[in-house]
Amino acid sequence: MVKNKTLQGLMVLMALLWSASGAQARDLLQDMQLDVFALGGGSTLVDAQYFQSADRTYHSRYDLGYKVNVGAAVPYGKLLSIEAAYSYGPNNLVVTNTNVFPHQGVVYPVRDYRGTISAVFHAPFSFRGLTPYGAGGAELNRFQPTPAAITTATNQGFAAVSTAAINGNNKFGLNLGGGLDRKFTKRLTFRLDVRDHVTGSPAFGLPNPQSAAFFPVMGRANNIEYTAGIVFHLGKL
Repeated sequence: MVKNKTLQGLMVLMALLWSASGAQARDLLQDMQLDVFALGGGSTLVDAQYFQSADRTYHSRYDLGYKVNVGAAVPYGKLLSIEAAYSYGPNNLVVTNTNVFPHQGVVYPVRDYRGTISAVFHAPFSFRGLTPYGAGGAELNRFQPTPAAITTATNQGFAAVSTAAINGNNKFGLNLGGGLDRKFTKRLTFRLDVRDHVTGSPAFGLPNPQSAAFFPVMGRANNIEYTAGIVFHLGKL
């Protein structure tokens, strides 16, 4: 009998605690603000280079690609929000022997994976329903050759070297840009965004012990992205 009453008492106590914690969670969610966004568009990776291999001059560049960008931002007042985002898209590397005519480059498909943390500053005014904003922050990029690119490097080589082993590069960087917001409803906003993502030039693991190939690039890579999409405003407004 005592055991049963003790068990019943514990169950009632747990139910009360669960109810209280649930109410606190509901209150917290009601007071919280979160902006969730999904954007898509294009990418121009500017990092053209000339380099020498076996006394021949080679040129490298990146093809245009698409970008998909998803993330969330936490507003701090009306003018500032902190944004975390993940983006993905292709920017294929093209390497051309400039001593051979006509010029025809070898394409190494590359995917860019990126995580960013940015501060977004919203203007305190709107013009014709458009509210401008500026953004800047830090990021980590992964420039990853696809399996097809790795196979091409193995079978066709890289520059003047007949076989090469390429792999991914991690690059820390910065982003700077801005955009325009156009509110459709209190919960839904259309966004136009332009960002310059700045990193060091990726060399795809070259040189390495697996082959004599090298990619002696230096300097800065600017990945200019222009995207548009939707922002969903969740929580308390």
